[in-house]
Amino acid sequence: MSTHTSTHLPTHGGLERVIERAAATQNVFANIFSAKQLPTYVLGITIMAVVTFTERALDSVSTGFAMEWAALTVVALVTFGLLAKFVIRSTRAAQAWFADYAKVARQTRADVKLWETAKRDPRLMNDILAAQGRQQSFIDEVAPSQRASGTIADDGLAALAPWRQASRYY
Repeated sequence: MSTHTSTHLPTHGGLERVIERAAATQNVFANIFSAKQLPTYVLGITIMAVVTFTERALDSVSTGFAMEWAALTVVALVTFGLLAKFVIRSTRAAQAWFADYAKVARQTRADVKLWETAKRDPRLMNDILAAQGRQQSFIDEVAPSQRASGTIADDGLAALAPWRQASRYY
């Protein structure tokens, strides 16, 4: 009776190198196609569009290769200088808006799913109603802020402030 104690199978060194290279390639592509790179890509596309329109306009005028190359280079650099901040900020703002929208949509779907589950499970419904009651009682117990009433409260710390404190509203 023979027992096999080792379950480790030898692998070929070339196979291990291929697996390592595949992981490295996957990391490279993950960085290239990440959402962090989107503003840079949008800026590049914008510059390419302006340069392409300029090149089409230069085709109607007879210029030499060197003059056309210089004009396109200047147009690309000026476009980059003028539009870089605007395009990158706009793209990041759009990304933030989409992320916020997706977050709200996910939260809404989760709330609807929770409510549908609570309709079928009386224990969960009781927990939700109790939490809503605690929230309402907390709102009722907290006094409105003095800022809303317009009164000034002196906390006694004005003497310690590094600059003059005209008034403190709370």
